[in-house]
Amino acid sequence: MKDNDLQPNLPGEPDEKSGQAEENIQQESHSGEDFRDSGSLDLSKEDDKVGLMIPDDQPSQEEAAPSGGGGNGSKGWMIASLVLAAALIVVLIVPPFAKGSGNEAVANVNGVSITKDRLYDALVQAGGPQTLDGIIRDELIDQEMNKKSLTVTDEEVTAEVAALKASYPSEDQFNMALMQAGMTEEDLSKQMREQVKLKKLLGDKVKVTDDEVKEIFEQNKESFATPEQVRASHILVETKEEADKIYKELQEGADFAAIAKEKNQDATKDTGGDLDFFGRGEMDPAFEEAAFKLKKGEISLPVRSSFGYHIIKLTDRKEATNPTFEEKKEEIRGQMVNQKVYQESPAYIQELKDKAKITNTLDKSSADAEGKDTAADDTAATPAK
Repeated sequence: MKDNDLQPNLPGEPDEKSGQAEENIQQESHSGEDFRDSGSLDLSKEDDKVGLMIPDDQPSQEEAAPSGGGGNGSKGWMIASLVLAAALIVVLIVPPFAKGSGNEAVANVNGVSITKDRLYDALVQAGGPQTLDGIIRDELIDQEMNKKSLTVTDEEVTAEVAALKASYPSEDQFNMALMQAGMTEEDLSKQMREQVKLKKLLGDKVKVTDDEVKEIFEQNKESFATPEQVRASHILVETKEEADKIYKELQEGADFAAIAKEKNQDATKDTGGDLDFFGRGEMDPAFEEAAFKLKKGEISLPVRSSFGYHIIKLTDRKEATNPTFEEKKEEIRGQMVNQKVYQESPAYIQELKDKAKITNTLDKSSADAEGKDTAADDTAATPAK
């Protein structure tokens, strides 16, 4: 444990094997700062896919296989669904402007107008081909859904988002991951809808047998167990005198969260001192020992740690769990299905493209091929002299 961190890295952040770079937010001195380190989903890397992320390279067998999971936040193998669902559109290309509006100014610099045409050309140059390719892919998927009379309901999308959210130790950490990915839950829902479409279109290719699920459970049985955890809020001040005074106010009925927001000397003051759930070995030893001794709703006497003096309120407790196969099998099955969608999607999308007649004016090779086909058709239709 870091000697300048009350709480180390949050559990269950993405790892390199799942294709996401882990980025730790550097923490400064504890005074006035958040004690937490937090992993960050690195979705800033440019990709030639837009919308639903389709990998250029198939993951290896080792990468594709689950490597852990469960309510304790060990979810390295579960990240595939987030990769699939939370891919960002790096550059958003607006539709072509209305006819005749291209010379309309959208900005002016020292008397020089920047027109819509200039803006649009710059956007196309920056990321137009990638964005258009994503739109083409989405259109192919929608056409295939219509051809097979398949639909996606709001309830199905909601269930997918809920399953992903449940893979995080807490809703706060789920929201943090969304924020670091530059997304809202509404953005995620839109991407999840595309994932559900692919699940339905791939059909038998993404089915998972009971034997496969059982094998994964046995391989990762220990990671599904969760240790005892508590959730606490705290008020952190510099001196024991101030801590004693606050403790007396709390005993007389003062509001804990209100005092934390006013006087807390770390970043948790914005959340009323809430530290979320944590297990043993994750906090300053003195703080942790006091917190685990409390009953739900109890407030501690002032506790000295390397950060100052804390008054701790226990707000919740989770007992240690050791789930059975029956309790975990549907969660595992769902994540394995997502893995198979991730693996099968590139070939399936390419198959749809190969069967389709596509004209893409931003793709030079496509445009050249289309021009040759048109010329050939014209030649065939012209009578010989």
